[in-house]
Amino acid sequence: MNDDAPPRQRASDAIADQLRREIAAGLFADGLLDPTPRLMQRFGVSRPTLREAFRMLESERLIEVRHGSRAGVRVRQPSGEGAARVTGQRLQAAGTTIEQLYEARLAFEPFAARLVAQRRDRRDIGHLRAAHANLDALLDAKHWPALGAAMARFHHLLVELTGNQLLTLTADTIATLLERHQRNRNATLDEPVDPDAAWLSFRGLGVRSVARLIALVEAGDADAAETHWRLHVEGANDYWLKNADRYAVIDVIGAR
Repeated sequence: MNDDAPPRQRASDAIADQLRREIAAGLFADGLLDPTPRLMQRFGVSRPTLREAFRMLESERLIEVRHGSRAGVRVRQPSGEGAARVTGQRLQAAGTTIEQLYEARLAFEPFAARLVAQRRDRRDIGHLRAAHANLDALLDAKHWPALGAAMARFHHLLVELTGNQLLTLTADTIATLLERHQRNRNATLDEPVDPDAAWLSFRGLGVRSVARLIALVEAGDADAAETHWRLHVEGANDYWLKNADRYAVIDVIGAR
């Protein structure tokens, strides 16, 4: 007997793995898994073993087990909220801090700026210009909460325009986790009612920085676009972290 042999995978784990792959591949076009008796026959397992696999998938929000007249196992459509929930639980358990979430943004947003500049797509530039025009108008009108929300949307738009779904999902997840943390800690990132001069300068610089980025994208200068947006994100991170406990573990599981 080989004591170094890896432990044998439980039947319920193996079934859950296979169904995850099939759900991800979109094999259940009607949104329903095969009936339980058919799955039992297919995998050669008992009903309790299959139920254990279902419990794992249900905890991951991949399926919904229904009872009564509408009995059956329905495949749930994946969502950014679901991904953020599962990811957030793991990150909080691992001791992830607020500062680390902001550092993660710094790891991919500048690269997103590079990709968009390399593409130099007229439609992308049109979307960026429209977003900047909205930022400019909100700044002039002193609509502070709306300006903050619009700036957050610009960050997301920049990543979305890369066409890279993994980067976009990562951006969604980080934004959702930050929002949940602030809500659970009874704090917000809302714009102040009476902003001081430093805050006004910060917001004005931010809007001008967006205009500079767009000019670099239009010129197709990928190196400069990446460098510029890295400085922008570093400045924004420093600003939002200065009044926060940057070493606090994220709180995304508590009451919402």
